[in-house]
Amino acid sequence: MNKITYFASETWASLRKNLILAVAAIAVVAVSLGILALVVMGWNMFSNMIKSAERKVGEIDVYLSDLTMEEERQAIEAYLVSIPEVDPLQVTYKDKETALQEFKERFKDQPELWEYLTENPLPNSYELSTKDPKDVGVVVGEISNNAPYRERIEDIKSASGAIEKLENIFDKFRQIGIIGVIALAIISILLVSVTIQVAIFARRREIGIMKLVGATNWFIRWPFLLEGVFEGLLGSIVAILVSWAVKVWILDKLIDNLQFLRLSLSSSLLWVLFPCMIVGGIIIGALGSAYALGRFLEV
Repeated sequence: MNKITYFASETWASLRKNLILAVAAIAVVAVSLGILALVVMGWNMFSNMIKSAERKVGEIDVYLSDLTMEEERQAIEAYLVSIPEVDPLQVTYKDKETALQEFKERFKDQPELWEYLTENPLPNSYELSTKDPKDVGVVVGEISNNAPYRERIEDIKSASGAIEKLENIFDKFRQIGIIGVIALAIISILLVSVTIQVAIFARRREIGIMKLVGATNWFIRWPFLLEGVFEGLLGSIVAILVSWAVKVWILDKLIDNLQFLRLSLSSSLLWVLFPCMIVGGIIIGALGSAYALGRFLEV
């Protein structure tokens, strides 16, 4: 118990003597872990959005000309159902009237978009889904090249291109975030190391006396190691508080106000993220201390 009290008092005394450097180290640790938290939360939000959007990726809309005869429509439908990559239970015909009613319902708060229409401009169409979203391109090609009465098909649309672009943007965001976190973590370790080096230099005479009276190596090292761990731990706590504030004041409001993007945060994410941030802060502090002790404290 006396040793623990001694280590704690020595750690606190060293932090007070090097307060400016300690605050700088804590701030850099907080920034690096805070960026990590933002990257993880952003990754989770965009990942959930992409997963939600991917449910739409496998959907294809086939628009028919108004000149399409009933027997031609039936032949096109039979072909769509027969495509191996298409789920036959998800092939749905939507006539012009149904499409217009859905349009009015979707924009019921903007009646100026439809109340002055003198005729229905929307086409008859088929909505179909592929068994695997990756087969959208294959199905679009099949319909474009082999569908009967191809001249009656005015357009074929799918969301695969937009999702692919979104995934590319998301990958770049993730890569930049990971590189930034790694760089700041290295800077944090080095800055913690500098504070420990200064503490070692300030107590070099005391360390020499302790060695002369027979103090063990770890008895001398422990206060310095705890100092680095404390800086990392405090930095992680600051990062958690800032991350929580960003989540409550910014991310939650974005989710509420941009519901059409279907952004969301997994409910269990923070329960995993915040403990990992604490462990990460302790590891950064311990590595910084270990580097300084191994290089500048010969005991």
